[in-house]
Amino acid sequence: MKNKIKKIVLLLNLSFLIYSCNGQSIDTRNKEKYKKYKNEFNSKLTNHFPLNLTAYPNNIINSKNISKNTVGFILYEYERDIVKIDSVIKSIQSESIAKYNSKDLCLLIVNRFETFETLENMEEVVITDSTKINQDCYKKLYPIPNFIDYEYPNKSNDLKLDGNFDIYVIEAKSGNHFKEFDLLPNPQMPPQWQNGYSKGIAISKEKKTIIYWGIIW
Repeated sequence: MKNKIKKIVLLLNLSFLIYSCNGQSIDTRNKEKYKKYKNEFNSKLTNHFPLNLTAYPNNIINSKNISKNTVGFILYEYERDIVKIDSVIKSIQSESIAKYNSKDLCLLIVNRFETFETLENMEEVVITDSTKINQDCYKKLYPIPNFIDYEYPNKSNDLKLDGNFDIYVIEAKSGNHFKEFDLLPNPQMPPQWQNGYSKGIAISKEKKTIIYWGIIW
């Protein structure tokens, strides 16, 4: 009888571990880590993020690389159910000031020349095509991130997103607005956007992915 009880307890513990790893539960340590990282930035930049982490898998980017004008907080949430995705879409539609698609031919991308190699090796970014810094089609666009940390990046485009992502910009302003990050002009950006910040959410039903961002450059 005792052996039977031990087996049941063991199976229950194993089930809990599988349950957690499959994206159904977040442990306290990771919840606290998420809050800590988020609180390192002004709430003006992150107040559209979830209050808490709710499921795996996810990826958190906390960057303060002032020398590269790469400052910000990004949360990638993968394998989200359709109910959650629809809920976020419904709430963001009334908040957003612009909506783009990852397949749009013209997008104003912050730090578009950052590559996987320069990121991984912490190398200086090389501007390989200066015509992409300032184009006429940028004039009515708001800046959005280079999603280089996306789990399934598309290396053939500057945005790095594959599939069909809708990109909602909640707020974007030019200039240095955060005293804690006094940044020099970003040579990868057009004159009117050499410094600034942007925040928003990118969503793909096809990929079951939600990306929250708040970036400063």
